[in-house]
Amino acid sequence: MCANYSPQNHTSDYKRDERQEMLVAPPLDLSFKKATTMDVLFLTELMDKRAQVVRTGKAPIRTFKDRYITSTLWLSNNLLNSMKGLQRLAARVLDDPVYLSWLDLSFNEIREIGEDIKTFINLKILYLHGNKIANIADTLKLRKLQNLRSLTLHGNPIEDVPCYRDYIVHLLPQLLVLDFSPVIAAEKKKALPVGFFKMIQPGI
Repeated sequence: MCANYSPQNHTSDYKRDERQEMLVAPPLDLSFKKATTMDVLFLTELMDKRAQVVRTGKAPIRTFKDRYITSTLWLSNNLLNSMKGLQRLAARVLDDPVYLSWLDLSFNEIREIGEDIKTFINLKILYLHGNKIANIADTLKLRKLQNLRSLTLHGNPIEDVPCYRDYIVHLLPQLLVLDFSPVIAAEKKKALPVGFFKMIQPGI
């Protein structure tokens, strides 16, 4: 029997990590832009001429090359149906994209975890909740993110896969928080049902 978990608010290392990230530098907030592609987000940011500060109260420092000094990028609540172009967008708007540690892509129309995500090896926080990701095997791409500590995937069709949470915890043992709920030691020790990997990855 697989345990059922519901997203919930809590105080944990996850919350402290969020605050720490924002203390390093304010987020670059490109949320609520009604953008359908990463290219639209980039062009919108250029037209706005300065970073959005409604939610954060403070914008990251902008360099003379029109890039921002921050490790946090918020792209939530847009109309993105793909992560295509993410790496290109990050290179255009971030001063040093390799150090991106918090990426928020929640509440979009994304159907697949894009290959670009593998390039952000320093990601610690990744929000993908409220999208349309349906293939749980797609999460295999996240194994490259060895520094990932907090991940959200609830509100996607994959949440309905039996033993969804057990699988993600097994796949990404470094996680401290999944779907805003702390990952406990007992979950990491729990065995997956026999044949589960063949069920989600036919042919292995």
